[in-house]
Amino acid sequence: MMLTTLRRPTRRRSAFTLLEVLVVVAILVILATVATIATTRYIEEAKKSKAQLGCATLDKAIIAYMTSSQNPGVTDDEKMPSSPNDLVAVPYGGTSFLQNGQADIVDPWGKPYQFERRSRPDGTTYILVHTTSPDGTPISQFGVGQQNAQPKFQ
Repeated sequence: MMLTTLRRPTRRRSAFTLLEVLVVVAILVILATVATIATTRYIEEAKKSKAQLGCATLDKAIIAYMTSSQNPGVTDDEKMPSSPNDLVAVPYGGTSFLQNGQADIVDPWGKPYQFERRSRPDGTTYILVHTTSPDGTPISQFGVGQQNAQPKFQ
């Protein structure tokens, strides 16, 4: 006589267990967090670059303002704008020196760009156009960062 064992038919699993689903969700949350942090950092770096470009644009507008034939100033100091608003609403008449008007005198964080009169080693005056990012990084028409935001005179 032969002994036979009866086997129960095995059932195929047709779904994931709760633990498997939780592991997958945890992995997705970690990946999303890493992506968000990296994206935020890139957005801040892009805003700093945009602010430096805005400073350079204002610097070019200042030069155009000073060399305008309509500017009544006699000396370089008299020809300089007193504030960024002078580039939009020109005190001596004429059109704005900025393509986007008021929007061009505001940095990517919503603060107005600052003008600061400075002197070169040869005694001539220039305007430092600058702003500061939320993390405290100085930005000017000369660059981004503590060392780069200052002019280099030869």
